[in-house]
Amino acid sequence: MNKTPASLSLCLCLLTGVLFNSACLAEQGGRPDNVTLSNFQFGPVNRWSFSHLREVLPTVNIEHDGDRVLALNRSDSFVSEFSVRFEGREQTVDEIAKDWYVDGLLILKDGNVIFEKYYGHLTKERPHLMNSVSKSVVGLLAGKLEHDGIVDFSKPVSHYVPALAASGWGPDSLRNVLDMKDGSDYTEDYPDFSTTFRIQDCAVGWTDADYCPENGPRGGYEFFPTIGRDESNVGKFKYRSGSTDVLGWVLEEATGQPLAELISEHIWKPMGAEFDAFITVDESGFVLADHGMNSTLRDLGRVGLLVLNKGRAFGQQVVPAAFIEDMHAQPGEPTWPSKPTEGLKPYYRSFWWGTGNDGHDLGGFGIHGQTVYVAPEAGIVIALYSTWPRADGDGTAQYWGANGGLMDALVTKFR
Repeated sequence: MNKTPASLSLCLCLLTGVLFNSACLAEQGGRPDNVTLSNFQFGPVNRWSFSHLREVLPTVNIEHDGDRVLALNRSDSFVSEFSVRFEGREQTVDEIAKDWYVDGLLILKDGNVIFEKYYGHLTKERPHLMNSVSKSVVGLLAGKLEHDGIVDFSKPVSHYVPALAASGWGPDSLRNVLDMKDGSDYTEDYPDFSTTFRIQDCAVGWTDADYCPENGPRGGYEFFPTIGRDESNVGKFKYRSGSTDVLGWVLEEATGQPLAELISEHIWKPMGAEFDAFITVDESGFVLADHGMNSTLRDLGRVGLLVLNKGRAFGQQVVPAAFIEDMHAQPGEPTWPSKPTEGLKPYYRSFWWGTGNDGHDLGGFGIHGQTVYVAPEAGIVIALYSTWPRADGDGTAQYWGANGGLMDALVTKFR
């Protein structure tokens, strides 16, 4: 039997007055039949869900200002296709996109678009899950609020959130939390579904998988106070997503405003976002600061431009220049958990990754292949959205290390 044409389906939805009915949305979005709360994060269904997250999880809006949009003009050197030497061979961008499950790639040079292409279900106007690039946006917000005197990075978490006083983060300074050098015993190992990160997904409503505790905490406000402390972690970099959620909670308590409103007011609107963003929220009202944001690819590029321009947009200082310069200027992390590539001195600062190269490059990175990369000496910003089937790759290869090689190849190509 022939399927109803898409245009007719849309007309039927309009005529029946149920354009926003889930069945109509599903049909128009090409929703896979097998999307569930327990599998939407993983391949192959994440190819659809990461650019349709509002049809999977509850969210709150992050408003932009339609009268203040930072133009992204096409460069005179714009290319519609190119090839680079990557992973030991010359490859076209489309070949890389296919192998790496790329949904969208945007490259800006001196503030202009030099390459932009979309794959899978993503379009120029459609938001995509940022995963842990969300952390980098929250880091910029923290820098702004600290400059305004609203928070003090030297004060402990418990000063702002008494409910966390007995938790693993209670005595830690906000600076240690921002650099993930706090004393929490939060664990994060993506293939291990017993670690804190995966159990957190249960609490905040991102999964109802079999590994979820039957009577576990419901919502972030119940979950994070249960996390314990390990004093041996203090002062050592150890990646733990929950630290961003704690910092987000601190910013809400310090201001009396929801995190989504804070991002809108202090980052999204003043930087000139073209579209609204959104962020997931659980049943308790807790917003997932560490990996819940969604934005268009172009607006992710604008986040990178904000950092490239030392916190300025439209000739005004949005994020303090000193805060951005501090992220670029770190000497390297002596407690780095793995052996660095020769010649690099990597570090983590204010929820941004420093490559420790001569160009002082910075990046925000998220599982399943999300990246915003800032190469200041080259004047380049790279925004990349992907849907790796697993958090770290596709099951046959890990893409984390190779992602750095891809960024290097792209910067070399267009510098």
